[in-house]
Amino acid sequence: MAYDPTKYKQESIVSWNSRARDYHDGWAGAGRGPFRSTKELVDAAGILESDFVLDVACGTGAVSKEAFLRLGPSGMLAGIDFARGALRIAKENVPAGHFVEMDAENIGLRARFDKVLCQYALMFFPEPVRVLGELRRLLKKGGRIAVAVHGTAQGVPYFSTIMEPVLKRIPDIRPEGAPTVHRFGNPKDLENALASAGFANVAVRKFVFDYEAGPFSEYWSDYMATTAAAIRSKIEARGSQVVADIKKEAEEKAQRFVKDGKIRFPWDVLVATATSSTTT
Repeated sequence: MAYDPTKYKQESIVSWNSRARDYHDGWAGAGRGPFRSTKELVDAAGILESDFVLDVACGTGAVSKEAFLRLGPSGMLAGIDFARGALRIAKENVPAGHFVEMDAENIGLRARFDKVLCQYALMFFPEPVRVLGELRRLLKKGGRIAVAVHGTAQGVPYFSTIMEPVLKRIPDIRPEGAPTVHRFGNPKDLENALASAGFANVAVRKFVFDYEAGPFSEYWSDYMATTAAAIRSKIEARGSQVVADIKKEAEEKAQRFVKDGKIRFPWDVLVATATSSTTT
C-alpha cells in the first residue's frame, strides 16, 4: 500500500472532526499526561503582552487559551487548523481569538507574527520542513517559534506498548513512508528540521511527564477509541484471534509500568525554540 499524502490528510481531517470533543475533554483541555507541556511550550515562547501570536494546528485551543492569558489589549491571537470540529471547540475556549480553517501546508495568511506555537502537529505534516519555512517567513525579524513533539517509542510507552504488537502482526497497517508520532522524537532530528527551514538559535529541551492510564482494560479501551481510531477497523478485520494476541502481548508489556493496579507511563516530550534570524 503506497503512501498518498492527500488521502492521508483527508483521512486525518475526518478522524479529528469525529473525535475532537473526546480529545479535548480527555486530553488537551484537561492537561493530562503530555498536555502538561502546554504551559512549558508557551513559557518557552516568551510571549509579551503586545505580541501577535499564531497557533499552528491549534486543534481544540489548549495552547491558544494558555497563550491568550499572556496577552494584553494590544496583543492578538490567531489559530489555524484543518478540522472544523476542533476549531469550534477552540472558539469556545478563546472567544476573543481569531480562528481560521486552514491547512498548515497551504497557509494563506499575510499578517506577520511575533511568536508562532505548534504543539503535537509537526510530525504529522507530510512536508514538515516546508511548513517550518513558511512559518519562518510569517515571523517578524527576531520572532520566535516554539514547537512541542512526542519523544521516541521508548520514551513514550503509551503509544508503543500497543503499537509494537500491532506492527508485529500487521506490518502493512500503515503505508511505508507515512508520518509517525515519533518522527521527531530524537532531539537532533527536530533540531535539524528547524535549521533546515532557516531558523537560528535552535534549542531543544526534554521534559518527562507521567500519565496514569488506569488498569489495562481501561488503557486498551481508551487507546483503541482514540489513538488507534483511524486503524481500528483494519486491526479488527484481521480477526478475533489476531486482536486477542495483540492485546495479550500488550498487557504483558504494560506490566512493568503497573503500580497499585494502575498503569503509570512516563512520557517524553521535546520542546524546541528557535528564532527567525540571528537577532534575538
